[in-house]
Amino acid sequence: MVESNRIYCGNTREPFAISLAGSRIYVLTKASDVAEAYRNIETLSFNVFVQEMLKTAGNTPSCVEAMYTPLPADKAGFPNPHGKPLATLARDMHLQQLYPGEYLDILGQAFDRFFDSHLHGDTILQECAYAQGGEGASIVLPLMAWCSDVFCRAGQEAYFGPLLEQIDPEMTERFLEFDELSYQLQFQYPKWLSLKMHKAKKVLVEDLMVYFDTPQEQRHGDAWFVKAMEDEMRKLPLSTYDISVMMVTIYWGYCASFFSLESYAPLIYVPLILFRINTNTRKAAFWMLAFILQNPELYRTLVEEIQSAFPKDQKTPDAQYLLQECTILNAVWDETVRMSAFSASVRHVLKDTVIGGKLLRKGSRLMIPYRQMHFDESIFGADAQVFNADRFLKDKALKRGSSWRPFGGGTTQCPGRFAAKQVVLSFVAMLLKRFEVQIDGPQPFPEGQLGKPVLGIMASKGELRVRISPRKA
Repeated sequence: MVESNRIYCGNTREPFAISLAGSRIYVLTKASDVAEAYRNIETLSFNVFVQEMLKTAGNTPSCVEAMYTPLPADKAGFPNPHGKPLATLARDMHLQQLYPGEYLDILGQAFDRFFDSHLHGDTILQECAYAQGGEGASIVLPLMAWCSDVFCRAGQEAYFGPLLEQIDPEMTERFLEFDELSYQLQFQYPKWLSLKMHKAKKVLVEDLMVYFDTPQEQRHGDAWFVKAMEDEMRKLPLSTYDISVMMVTIYWGYCASFFSLESYAPLIYVPLILFRINTNTRKAAFWMLAFILQNPELYRTLVEEIQSAFPKDQKTPDAQYLLQECTILNAVWDETVRMSAFSASVRHVLKDTVIGGKLLRKGSRLMIPYRQMHFDESIFGADAQVFNADRFLKDKALKRGSSWRPFGGGTTQCPGRFAAKQVVLSFVAMLLKRFEVQIDGPQPFPEGQLGKPVLGIMASKGELRVRISPRKA
């Protein structure tokens, strides 16, 4: 709809307005206009939308109020020199967890341990009911289902430790049911139109209530952020129910994947990071592998490139080598998220505002659909509509430009972008190191679900069957 309206308006990429359900929404598709909107934090706000969404998710009004009440600058616990409310302080906490450093190293190692223990043929056949044993030692897998399974379970364990799976061995399956309908939460559907989504979310909340009622000293292997955020919320004080509802949004974020691509505003960092962990990393891994497997020459080049990331007798890769030395792998990642990012940022217009020479009226909403920028042929070339593994190798300035926004930008740029890239590259490298991977027979390339709103990476309309075979020593 956005693209057709942009073309209808002359394809000038100037701001335009659409009417939806009685509301006026202004749309920005030009990088310079988007940058102008990011700089405007006085008359363009995201907080109204976030608070409404939190209430729709089931957070009590008292919880939302407490999260947005400024805290003392000298409070105990996580430093708060500027007296921020916990809603915005949560972003600073996530920066500490997910920016390069000790806590991200620990989180990445937790993902790698999970990948290492589950990327074995016998384990895959034992754990994945959809896996089919093929000729020899080969295994046929539906790639999207498998990536979803692996990343949701890995993200859950890396963030919360093993206890959640002990509480509910089917929790990741319940999450996937919720995630398929989570756009109803994002767009604040009335409850009577979103009963199935709320039913799945209720199970997640109940599981997390058991988890947070368990004394902290009995919970092990969790990420620093979980206990640190829990401690801050209990000081407000919030009930176990409110903490669990808030953390569902986090679980949503992490299981969705670390990046929704734009972190949906300060507070939503709490819930959405985990949504991003589970939702977007699994989809990013799927699309990255799908693009690689379509190109046999690229596949062979990457298999060769990643070998040196595995020191002798080491089963997991050197993360820094992957990120700094595997230039082709990194370029494929950059192009994958350019092609598959499907999120949009939203702002409320608090007072009449001029952006790109156009007047935005008070009370309206502003939307920034990043996909429109990623397919701008004046920036990415005449082949912007297709995957080009060399695009970011040949023009390194593209990544530094203002039109490449897979993780959003401005004050709400996703803090999980480093973690998302690291864990997906690690998974892809370990898979290519251990297995020969190929598409299982002639199949059309998967189409993206462009009609379904998401918080980050687009879903696929169909599956892609792949065949994996253990590499010979």
